[in-house]
Amino acid sequence: MRAQEHTNTCGGKIRQDTSDTEPYKRKAHMSHHTLAVLLEATDVFAVVICLAIVLLVLPAAERVGDLRQGSALFATTGMLPLAVVAVYAWRLFVAIGREETFTNSNVRNLRTIGGAFGVSAAIWIIELVAAAFGLTNTRGRTILGTGVAFVFCTVLAVVSVALASLTAAATELKDENDLVI
Repeated sequence: MRAQEHTNTCGGKIRQDTSDTEPYKRKAHMSHHTLAVLLEATDVFAVVICLAIVLLVLPAAERVGDLRQGSALFATTGMLPLAVVAVYAWRLFVAIGREETFTNSNVRNLRTIGGAFGVSAAIWIIELVAAAFGLTNTRGRTILGTGVAFVFCTVLAVVSVALASLTAAATELKDENDLVI
């Protein structure tokens, strides 16, 4: 039986059986670097798509009459906090690439991401209420899109805050383990 020593995500050393007779015990893991590259690419893709929507799609839809005038500003306002999400997500993904998973910095990044999603959700709900009371000149599709954006941002805010809480707990355990000799 061969054993190999690895560093787990918490920074602790573990011994893994690498016996060829029991390959089913070994699990394939994506490297931190590969995961980080995929996450960073997703972040860039999301930013490019949001910019294309704000700078190209919405103004063009207003010009041809698919959206009422002012709808682009309406949507852009709700999307502004997502720029904060993109920046802090990038910081988180870079840390993951450096195998710095359970750190206080990542907890702060996740909390900031959750807060930005929460701000975006708040903007979307304010815009929905304004549309419901006729304070804005919106159409059904705009209201539907705003509702979807509100739901997604609300869910992502909750998920981000939950991940921050789990990361904080894991960080505390890692810190305690690091003190044990």
